[in-house]
Amino acid sequence: MTAYLLGTDFWLSATPLFVTGLLAALVVLVWDWRVCLPATLFVQLTIGEIGVQRGLIPDQWGRVFGWVVVGCLLILFLSIQQSAPKPPNGRLGTFVFRALLLCLGGFLLSSVDVSNLLPLLDAQMIRGILWLALCAIFGISTGEGALQNGLSLLLWLIAAEIALLAVTPAAVVVVILGVTFLLITLACAYLLLAENLALAENTRPLTDVVFPDSSPSQPVLAEKIASWQQRLARMIPRSLQGDDPQ
Repeated sequence: MTAYLLGTDFWLSATPLFVTGLLAALVVLVWDWRVCLPATLFVQLTIGEIGVQRGLIPDQWGRVFGWVVVGCLLILFLSIQQSAPKPPNGRLGTFVFRALLLCLGGFLLSSVDVSNLLPLLDAQMIRGILWLALCAIFGISTGEGALQNGLSLLLWLIAAEIALLAVTPAAVVVVILGVTFLLITLACAYLLLAENLALAENTRPLTDVVFPDSSPSQPVLAEKIASWQQRLARMIPRSLQGDDPQ
Protein backbone atom coordinates (compact mmCIF):
# COMPACT_ATOMS: atom_id res chain seq x y z
CA MET A 1 0.00 0.00 0.00
CA THR A 2 2.84 2.39 0.81
CA ALA A 3 4.31 1.73 -2.64
CA TYR A 4 1.08 3.02 -4.22
CA LEU A 5 0.88 6.05 -1.89
CA LEU A 6 4.52 7.17 -2.00
CA GLY A 7 5.79 5.41 -5.09
CA THR A 8 8.61 2.93 -5.54
CA ASP A 9 11.14 5.66 -6.33
CA PHE A 10 10.62 7.15 -2.88
CA TRP A 11 11.64 3.94 -1.12
CA LEU A 12 14.67 3.53 -3.38
CA SER A 13 15.96 7.00 -2.49
CA ALA A 14 17.90 8.11 0.58
CA THR A 15 14.92 9.95 2.13
CA PRO A 16 13.31 6.99 3.94
CA LEU A 17 16.71 5.95 5.33
CA PHE A 18 17.22 9.48 6.61
CA VAL A 19 13.79 9.47 8.27
CA THR A 20 14.52 6.07 9.82
CA GLY A 21 17.81 7.40 11.19
CA LEU A 22 16.05 10.38 12.77
CA LEU A 23 13.50 8.10 14.42
CA ALA A 24 16.25 5.87 15.79
CA ALA A 25 18.05 8.95 17.16
CA LEU A 26 14.83 9.97 18.93
CA VAL A 27 14.76 6.63 20.73
CA VAL A 28 18.24 7.37 22.11
CA LEU A 29 17.77 11.08 22.83
CA VAL A 30 14.26 11.18 24.27
CA TRP A 31 13.59 8.89 27.22
CA ASP A 32 9.88 9.50 27.37
CA TRP A 33 8.09 6.25 26.51
CA ARG A 34 5.37 8.21 24.70
CA VAL A 35 8.00 9.10 22.09
CA CYS A 36 10.25 6.03 22.21
CA LEU A 37 7.58 3.40 21.64
CA PRO A 38 6.02 4.98 18.50
CA ALA A 39 9.49 5.85 17.17
CA THR A 40 10.62 2.23 17.51
CA LEU A 41 7.49 1.04 15.73
CA PHE A 42 8.00 3.44 12.82
CA VAL A 43 11.67 2.42 12.58
CA GLN A 44 10.59 -1.19 12.07
CA LEU A 45 7.85 -0.28 9.60
CA THR A 46 10.07 1.97 7.50
CA ILE A 47 13.12 -0.30 7.46
CA GLY A 48 10.89 -3.28 6.66
CA GLU A 49 9.27 -1.44 3.77
CA ILE A 50 12.67 -0.33 2.50
CA GLY A 51 13.86 -3.94 2.55
CA VAL A 52 10.75 -5.11 0.71
CA GLN A 53 10.91 -2.41 -1.97
CA ARG A 54 14.62 -3.02 -2.55
CA GLY A 55 14.10 -6.76 -2.88
CA LEU A 56 16.05 -7.70 0.24
CA ILE A 57 13.20 -9.52 2.02
CA PRO A 58 9.81 -10.83 0.87
CA ASP A 59 6.70 -8.83 1.65
CA GLN A 60 5.37 -11.56 3.98
CA TRP A 61 8.49 -11.47 6.13
CA GLY A 62 8.29 -7.70 6.44
CA ARG A 63 4.70 -8.00 7.67
CA VAL A 64 5.67 -10.71 10.15
CA PHE A 65 8.38 -8.55 11.70
CA GLY A 66 6.01 -5.60 11.78
CA TRP A 67 3.43 -7.53 13.80
CA VAL A 68 6.14 -8.98 16.05
CA VAL A 69 7.37 -5.49 16.94
CA VAL A 70 3.78 -4.35 17.51
CA GLY A 71 3.31 -7.20 19.99
CA CYS A 72 6.61 -6.41 21.72
CA LEU A 73 5.75 -2.75 22.12
CA LEU A 74 2.29 -3.67 23.41
CA ILE A 75 3.92 -5.82 26.12
CA LEU A 76 6.17 -2.93 27.10
CA PHE A 77 3.23 -0.54 27.14
CA LEU A 78 1.27 -2.79 29.50
CA SER A 79 4.30 -3.13 31.77
CA ILE A 80 4.72 0.63 31.89
CA GLN A 81 1.08 1.11 32.81
CA GLN A 82 1.35 -1.41 35.64
CA SER A 83 4.60 -0.04 37.06
CA ALA A 84 4.91 2.81 39.50
CA PRO A 85 6.65 5.18 39.37
CA LYS A 86 6.87 5.75 35.63
CA PRO A 87 10.22 5.24 33.86
CA PRO A 88 12.66 8.18 34.15
CA ASN A 89 12.69 10.81 31.43
CA GLY A 90 16.41 11.55 31.69
CA ARG A 91 18.39 14.67 32.60
CA LEU A 92 19.79 17.55 30.57
CA GLY A 93 23.42 16.49 31.04
CA THR A 94 22.89 13.00 29.72
CA PHE A 95 20.78 14.40 26.87
CA VAL A 96 23.66 16.61 25.72
CA PHE A 97 26.11 13.72 26.10
CA ARG A 98 23.95 11.42 23.98
CA ALA A 99 23.55 14.14 21.35
CA LEU A 100 27.33 14.53 21.17
CA LEU A 101 27.76 10.77 20.82
CA LEU A 102 25.25 10.66 17.97
CA CYS A 103 26.95 13.56 16.19
CA LEU A 104 30.33 11.89 16.53
CA GLY A 105 28.95 8.56 15.32
CA GLY A 106 27.26 10.19 12.34
CA PHE A 107 30.45 12.03 11.39
CA LEU A 108 32.56 8.87 11.58
CA LEU A 109 29.97 6.85 9.67
CA SER A 110 29.81 9.40 6.85
CA SER A 111 33.59 9.56 6.52
CA VAL A 112 34.20 5.79 6.28
CA ASP A 113 33.85 3.75 3.10
CA VAL A 114 31.39 0.93 3.88
CA SER A 115 30.48 -0.09 0.34
CA ASN A 116 32.37 -3.39 0.56
CA LEU A 117 31.13 -4.38 4.02
CA LEU A 118 28.05 -6.25 2.73
CA PRO A 119 28.35 -6.98 -1.01
CA LEU A 120 24.60 -7.58 -1.44
CA LEU A 121 23.68 -4.11 -0.13
CA ASP A 122 24.46 -0.66 -1.45
CA ALA A 123 26.35 1.96 0.55
CA GLN A 124 23.20 3.85 1.60
CA MET A 125 21.57 0.75 3.01
CA ILE A 126 24.74 -0.30 4.81
CA ARG A 127 25.06 3.12 6.42
CA GLY A 128 21.43 2.97 7.51
CA ILE A 129 21.95 -0.42 9.16
CA LEU A 130 25.17 0.71 10.83
CA TRP A 131 23.44 3.86 12.09
CA LEU A 132 20.73 1.75 13.75
CA ALA A 133 23.45 -0.39 15.34
CA LEU A 134 25.28 2.71 16.61
CA CYS A 135 22.06 4.10 18.07
CA ALA A 136 21.49 0.78 19.82
CA ILE A 137 25.03 0.79 21.27
CA PHE A 138 24.73 4.40 22.44
CA GLY A 139 21.34 3.69 23.98
CA ILE A 140 22.63 0.67 25.90
CA SER A 141 25.76 2.48 27.10
CA THR A 142 23.90 5.59 28.33
CA GLY A 143 20.60 4.04 29.44
CA GLU A 144 19.65 4.14 33.13
CA GLY A 145 16.76 1.70 33.14
CA ALA A 146 15.34 -1.49 31.70
CA LEU A 147 13.08 0.35 29.25
CA GLN A 148 15.91 2.25 27.57
CA ASN A 149 18.12 -0.83 27.36
CA GLY A 150 15.26 -2.96 26.03
CA LEU A 151 14.35 -0.49 23.28
CA SER A 152 18.03 -0.20 22.33
CA LEU A 153 18.23 -3.98 22.00
CA LEU A 154 15.14 -3.90 19.79
CA LEU A 155 16.89 -1.35 17.57
CA TRP A 156 19.87 -3.68 17.35
CA LEU A 157 17.62 -6.57 16.31
CA ILE A 158 15.91 -4.41 13.68
CA ALA A 159 19.31 -3.60 12.18
CA ALA A 160 20.37 -7.27 12.33
CA GLU A 161 17.08 -8.31 10.75
CA ILE A 162 17.81 -6.70 7.38
CA ALA A 163 21.51 -7.60 7.41
CA LEU A 164 20.95 -11.28 8.21
CA LEU A 165 18.05 -11.79 5.84
CA ALA A 166 19.97 -10.11 3.01
CA VAL A 167 22.87 -12.53 3.53
CA THR A 168 20.90 -15.69 4.49
CA PRO A 169 17.28 -15.40 3.29
CA ALA A 170 15.87 -18.39 5.17
CA ALA A 171 12.64 -18.87 7.10
CA VAL A 172 14.53 -20.26 10.09
CA VAL A 173 16.26 -16.88 10.47
CA VAL A 174 12.86 -15.20 10.64
CA VAL A 175 11.75 -17.62 13.38
CA ILE A 176 14.95 -17.16 15.41
CA LEU A 177 14.77 -13.37 15.15
CA GLY A 178 11.08 -13.33 16.06
CA VAL A 179 11.66 -15.48 19.15
CA THR A 180 14.61 -13.26 20.12
CA PHE A 181 12.41 -10.18 19.81
CA LEU A 182 9.84 -11.68 22.17
CA LEU A 183 12.38 -13.00 24.70
CA ILE A 184 14.15 -9.65 24.99
CA THR A 185 10.82 -7.85 25.34
CA LEU A 186 9.62 -10.20 28.08
CA ALA A 187 12.92 -9.83 29.96
CA CYS A 188 12.70 -6.05 29.65
CA ALA A 189 9.09 -6.04 30.88
CA TYR A 190 10.02 -8.20 33.89
CA LEU A 191 13.01 -6.00 34.78
CA LEU A 192 10.89 -2.89 34.38
CA LEU A 193 8.36 -4.16 36.90
CA ALA A 194 11.10 -5.45 39.21
CA GLU A 195 13.10 -2.23 39.31
CA ASN A 196 10.02 -0.10 39.95
CA LEU A 197 8.91 -2.47 42.71
CA ALA A 198 12.36 -2.20 44.28
CA LEU A 199 12.18 1.60 44.15
CA ALA A 200 8.75 1.56 45.75
CA GLU A 201 9.96 -0.63 48.64
CA ASN A 202 12.91 1.61 49.55
CA THR A 203 12.63 2.97 53.07
CA ARG A 204 12.28 6.71 53.32
CA PRO A 205 13.92 8.83 56.05
CA LEU A 206 11.54 9.98 58.75
CA THR A 207 11.85 13.75 58.39
CA ASP A 208 8.84 15.92 59.10
CA VAL A 209 9.89 18.60 56.59
CA VAL A 210 10.40 16.41 53.53
CA PHE A 211 7.99 13.60 54.32
CA PRO A 212 5.24 14.89 56.57
CA ASP A 213 3.22 11.71 56.08
CA SER A 214 6.01 9.69 57.73
CA SER A 215 5.88 11.63 61.05
CA PRO A 216 4.13 10.02 64.04
CA SER A 217 0.45 10.73 64.26
CA GLN A 218 -0.95 13.12 66.85
CA PRO A 219 -2.83 10.49 68.91
CA VAL A 220 0.39 8.51 69.38
CA LEU A 221 2.23 11.60 70.61
CA ALA A 222 -0.62 12.48 72.97
CA GLU A 223 -0.58 8.99 74.49
CA LYS A 224 3.20 9.15 75.04
CA ILE A 225 2.97 12.59 76.68
CA ALA A 226 0.16 11.39 78.95
CA SER A 227 2.20 8.36 80.05
CA TRP A 228 5.21 10.57 80.83
CA GLN A 229 3.01 12.89 82.90
CA GLN A 230 1.68 9.96 84.92
CA ARG A 231 5.22 8.72 85.63
CA LEU A 232 6.30 12.18 86.77
CA ALA A 233 3.22 12.50 88.96
CA ARG A 234 4.08 9.23 90.71
CA MET A 235 7.77 10.10 91.11
CA ILE A 236 7.31 13.59 92.62
CA PRO A 237 5.34 12.54 95.74
CA ARG A 238 7.87 9.78 96.46
CA SER A 239 10.75 12.26 96.32
CA LEU A 240 8.89 14.66 98.62
CA GLN A 241 8.23 11.90 101.17
CA GLY A 242 11.91 10.97 101.13
CA ASP A 243 12.91 14.56 101.98
CA ASP A 244 10.51 14.86 105.03
CA PRO A 245 12.29 14.94 108.45
CA GLN A 246 11.75 11.93 110.79
